[in-house]
Amino acid sequence: MEGVSLADLYKFDEIYWVPQDKTESQLAETPIANIEKETIAAVKPKVSTPWVVVGTIAEAESARLKLIFSAPPLVLGPTEWSVYTPSEEEPSLTEFLKETSAQRYIFIGQQPASWQGELPTTEIDKIESKLVYFFPRYISSLTDTEKTLKMAFWNALKEMKG
Repeated sequence: MEGVSLADLYKFDEIYWVPQDKTESQLAETPIANIEKETIAAVKPKVSTPWVVVGTIAEAESARLKLIFSAPPLVLGPTEWSVYTPSEEEPSLTEFLKETSAQRYIFIGQQPASWQGELPTTEIDKIESKLVYFFPRYISSLTDTEKTLKMAFWNALKEMKG
């Protein structure tokens, strides 16, 4: 195993050294580095496809979505859609839509609490010139007896393709 030099570990960090001969009043005058909330909020979500599925997508759900997106008349290639997993600390829904470049958003399953009042339930809505569809269930969790829900989801996707 190859070793890592100690200098490489601190390459991008600032290290402060406090000599023992400083008094408490001198230490109190020393500036403290603070990370501002604006700096953390400035990190933008990365979405680079025209369609984005937003939710915590498990492998079974991902396989189901691949099948749905490959069926005519929808037929979306792997570079035309992506999955974004939101965190609980997302900006408002309208800010999220402004900061991302996709044109069609499919929100599936449980979403962050900050988005709950803003998401249109089971209907397509136009927000910030982008088409938004929220389906509160995962497609992989629907049973054969819930055929109407499956059809509602499929018809909404066809309408979004428009």
